[in-house]
Amino acid sequence: MVAKKTREDKSIVSPGTALARWTDPFSISRQFDRLFEEFRRSFDDLLSPFFPMTHIIEEETALPTRYATVDLIDNGDSYTVTAELPGFNKDMVDVQVTKDGVTIRAERREEKEEKRKNYLHRERAYSKMQRFIAFPEEVLPAKAEGSMKDGVLELKIPKKEPKAAESPHKVELK
Repeated sequence: MVAKKTREDKSIVSPGTALARWTDPFSISRQFDRLFEEFRRSFDDLLSPFFPMTHIIEEETALPTRYATVDLIDNGDSYTVTAELPGFNKDMVDVQVTKDGVTIRAERREEKEEKRKNYLHRERAYSKMQRFIAFPEEVLPAKAEGSMKDGVLELKIPKKEPKAAESPHKVELK
């Protein structure tokens, strides 16, 4: 009688495996950004002998795209929203509050004009950011207050019906 050999498949799970890498929902986006940025740089280096000034112009006229970091704090009777908006002042920021959430938009345009001999040199830059933060409970949009200082936006938005802190109820088992 011949004994059959069976193959035993083993998979080893270690830190840094595919499952661990996917815990951050934006990691794939950042990986693609890095990949395409490396590709763009390589392509620019390849073409730089033919277009020597292109990268200088792009670097001077581009404003970075920002993704504002936002904190949402539950104060019991209200929410406090803090958003970091570096490079923006209060005139560049639009805040819209609804009963369900808050939309923060910021937009910045820059124009630089320089006159020389017989020509006009003009550069433009543009940066825009938008975030929506949903509230777990309904709020009173008309009573929302906000301020902005040193690129930090702070909003205080009262809740419609603040919930009292609930204490747990012990269930007697029979």
